[in-house]
Amino acid sequence: PDECIDCEACVPECPVEAIYLADNVPEEWKDYIRINAEMAPKCPVITEKKQPLCG
Repeated sequence: PDECIDCEACVPECPVEAIYLADNVPEEWKDYIRINAEMAPKCPVITEKKQPLCG
């Protein structure tokens, strides 16, 4: 969907296991919830698939 509906479909699809439900975020990553909330509105919305970065 265009917006998150908390269906959890993205969680197993992440190849680097970097997506968590809010209740399951490991303690060492919890500060990033606040950082993401502050930074995400400043970033453009990605609406098309892009080529992967080199490396």
